[in-house]
Amino acid sequence: MKKLKSIQLYFFSIIKLSLLSFRNYYFSTSFYNKKLITFIPDRIFYNPSTHLSSSLATISNDFYKITDTSPELLWKTNIKEKLKFENLHSFLWLAKLDRKHSKDFTKNIIASWIDNYFNFEPNTWKMEIAAKRIIAWVSNTDIVLEGSNKIYKEKFLFSLIKQSNFLSKNLKNLFYDTSKIICCSAIILSGMIFRENDLNYKIGIKELEKIVKNYFDDEGFPKSRNPEEVFICVKYFILIREWLKEALKPIPDFLNEIIKKTGGCYTILSCNNKQFPLFNGSTEINHKDYDIFLKTLKYKFTNKNNEVGNLFKIKNKKFEFFIDCGNPPPNKFAKYYQAGCLSFELISNKQKIICNSGYGKYFSSKIISLSRSTAAHSTLYINNNSSCIFQKNKLINKIYGSSLLEQHKIIDKNYTENKDFYSLTASHNGYEKRFGYIHTRSIKILKKEDKIFGQDKLNKTKKYDNSILFSIRFHIYPNTKIVKTKAGNSVLISLSNGEGWLLRSDTNNFEIEKSIFLGNKKKILNNESIFISNSTKETSISIDWVIERVN
Repeated sequence: MKKLKSIQLYFFSIIKLSLLSFRNYYFSTSFYNKKLITFIPDRIFYNPSTHLSSSLATISNDFYKITDTSPELLWKTNIKEKLKFENLHSFLWLAKLDRKHSKDFTKNIIASWIDNYFNFEPNTWKMEIAAKRIIAWVSNTDIVLEGSNKIYKEKFLFSLIKQSNFLSKNLKNLFYDTSKIICCSAIILSGMIFRENDLNYKIGIKELEKIVKNYFDDEGFPKSRNPEEVFICVKYFILIREWLKEALKPIPDFLNEIIKKTGGCYTILSCNNKQFPLFNGSTEINHKDYDIFLKTLKYKFTNKNNEVGNLFKIKNKKFEFFIDCGNPPPNKFAKYYQAGCLSFELISNKQKIICNSGYGKYFSSKIISLSRSTAAHSTLYINNNSSCIFQKNKLINKIYGSSLLEQHKIIDKNYTENKDFYSLTASHNGYEKRFGYIHTRSIKILKKEDKIFGQDKLNKTKKYDNSILFSIRFHIYPNTKIVKTKAGNSVLISLSNGEGWLLRSDTNNFEIEKSIFLGNKKKILNNESIFISNSTKETSISIDWVIERVN
């Protein structure tokens, strides 16, 4: 059945790839590009405040050394440098430029871009990049449009119209995800800045409401179960709301409601180290500046729960503990999913100790495949296999994104709390079909001491004649010092803030090996991982371990 499904997907992928090639050819024709200019505008009727779009910029104003580079050299940035290429052509860095001394230079860059990319080009006109570019250009008219000559202004406005019409005509081709939200934002804005384009405003609001209904659970958590996408969604929902307020447009009830819900998710995921946890496709996000932005606009979110999207958070004094106790998302939302069931992260006094490896979406396909594996997480795996089986065909993944051929299921989950401790137990069946075992992880955290008791249990439920090799891995955050004790059954972890933590097991020895950390968007970092590894044929085995603060 699994093979038949792959054959069907491969066949449909070939058809879709052919249609995509034809579509790109059609988009590149002069006939199509002329159709994108639907009216000739006289002016822009709404100029959004620059400080609103500055919340989207995540790079410093010297990222490309813009003022030291000629425009033509900028466009030679290799598309293989994915992050750099996307950031460059999105133009969100405009908000970081010096407003007094960059007007002429900025106009030269915009004019050069229009000369090179006025017509459709597959890489620079990718939907999300084009949407960000529209937002950036319109939000920075003080340095890209004011004082310009008639020819430049006409080209600038025509380019905005072409790109916004391109988005609105192709929006329905996108899957429900953050890219579609970003594109809706740009379409709504394009309908506000040009009165002749009011239809775009209506289309954008209508499609945004559909996304809210289809892409979020009842708590406002994305169905992808990706914490990074909570951050993106909050940013763009609030951006749209603030635009509507400035333009004296009505704010839809669904928008207020989803901001309240996603804001609650944002609150749970926020940590004292100002980073979101690395689960299910996340890369590192520092939300310190955005917290200030929210405070400036008087947004304050609350959430008294300790669980969202089956991610549990336990906060005790100065440390925070996250664990993933959820099922994989449906395939249509699994683009960045990783097989990290029952993995956890630990943060103490603003420093991460135990982490997951993060998702290498800005690196090679090989790295992306590696980051999807269970071994990239702080959890247990068997015979070097992951709890899920991913589709490996490159053509299928190119068309449909990451898809799962087999997936685990959480079969038991229980959280309790009393005056002395927090307790959480969860089990999944990701290894039952292949190896006959159910994996159960139990966590007990004392309230009066900085002490975490962990137990990983394997229970055999089906016949499997061979012995299995299991590994329990604890990824240590980069630049953290660790030393294994002489006895071999404990490891001292030293943080740069002066704290010391001890990972120990009374019944098993630890090993240390070099690893890689993929949570940083710009480069792969070296780190180390601690692991327990052993083989067994027993019907039941328990591995106990403890993490505690030491003086």
